[in-house]
Amino acid sequence: MEIATEVATSQAVWAILCIALAGVVIRELHKENLKREADLIARYEINQEESKEQFKTYRVESKERENKLMDHLSRSNESQEITALALQGINSNLSALEGRVDRIEKHSFKNREED
Repeated sequence: MEIATEVATSQAVWAILCIALAGVVIRELHKENLKREADLIARYEINQEESKEQFKTYRVESKERENKLMDHLSRSNESQEITALALQGINSNLSALEGRVDRIEKHSFKNREED
């Protein structure tokens, strides 16, 4: 019993036990850190794959949107060209009408002067 008491009260034994306990704690923390790192890497790879898929999806949607916009722009340009031609026709008709009104006014003015 005295030997057990001496061992229990010995500073060397307690130091060895503390060092052993610190070693076990450090080893367990290292294992836990390695596990967390592996989990983070796996999550990163999964997120990277998901991001690539989303990018592909967004790129396809963007291309479709661009094609629709270009089609709309083309139709708008055609419509504006037709409108411009119609306005040119209206302008030439107004010019012709103005010329006719001027001739009528001149003719009417001459007839009044003769009367």
